[in-house]
Amino acid sequence: MAETLAAELGRARVLLGPGARVTAGETDGLWSVRMSLGPPRHGHTPQWGVAAYDKAHVTARIGEGVAELTSDRELLKARGPLTAPVTGPALLTPTAAGVLVHECFGHTSEADNYLAHGGALNRGVGDLWTRAPLTVRDRPGAHPYAGSYTRDDEGTDARTVTLLADGRWAGLLTDRATRWLSGGHSTGHGRGGGGAIAPRCSVLEVRPGSHPPSALLGGLGDGWLLGTAIGGFSVREHAIIELLWARRVRAGRLTDEVIGPAAICARKTALAARITALGDDVSVLSSPYTCVKGGHEVGSTLISPSMLLERCVLRPLKDVRRLVSRAHPGADRAAR
Repeated sequence: MAETLAAELGRARVLLGPGARVTAGETDGLWSVRMSLGPPRHGHTPQWGVAAYDKAHVTARIGEGVAELTSDRELLKARGPLTAPVTGPALLTPTAAGVLVHECFGHTSEADNYLAHGGALNRGVGDLWTRAPLTVRDRPGAHPYAGSYTRDDEGTDARTVTLLADGRWAGLLTDRATRWLSGGHSTGHGRGGGGAIAPRCSVLEVRPGSHPPSALLGGLGDGWLLGTAIGGFSVREHAIIELLWARRVRAGRLTDEVIGPAAICARKTALAARITALGDDVSVLSSPYTCVKGGHEVGSTLISPSMLLERCVLRPLKDVRRLVSRAHPGADRAAR
């Protein structure tokens, strides 16, 4: 197996060419591969990664990463800057949709966040979030992903929790301190070190829909295909999804117009209300890039199909990041 991993890494270096950075490692049984097309520059340098508690899983995904980076490189050659906000319907690729779900529903369903910010959302467990039949579960026992575990950092057995059921808020992620919100028993989501235990999402899984992505794109009309996600933030009642590129769609067909980097910044309730359909495709984002909350990093995995938004506003990435850093320096975030 070591030779197979080495061979795949060597092949990736050849295919990605000079200047590409390809590294691999293992820490406490977690295998990871990181690849980038040059020195890190957020919003400008394409990068990709995979992490799992299974070397074979990591090895098998390297070809997928090469394909994504190769595609991103070509799109960036055609990309123009986004200098002002643009609007329209949008189809999110599975990885972009996964980040939206993570920020909008994952962090929001962590019990401490629910208690602190639920009032600003004007939503409670049992309320309807989406018109689309969106079902989201958090499955820490799913294997072998970066967000997987069997017991949390308080020693509680981890269990699957349904966060949304057909668009309705169905459950919360709790630790021992907040177990009263889950029937008096922790759901096994207490994670953190040095006394900084807090409820954290782990392996978020979105139930796929019934629409092929091509059909969703064809019915989009004039709008945008939102591509590679490069980060995200949960800022109280707001969610932010950062994107390397967005590609213009005209009459349901992709054009050569590409803009970016860009970001969606919206109230979670408004964003959720605009989810109208889900694709029948599924992608797993089990990344070495961690999720940060309260200064503590944990592994996180996103399993999601494509997602259709009836409308969104795309803003220049630099404007959104400036807003977050000034107003909410402690925002929960997922970075890539």
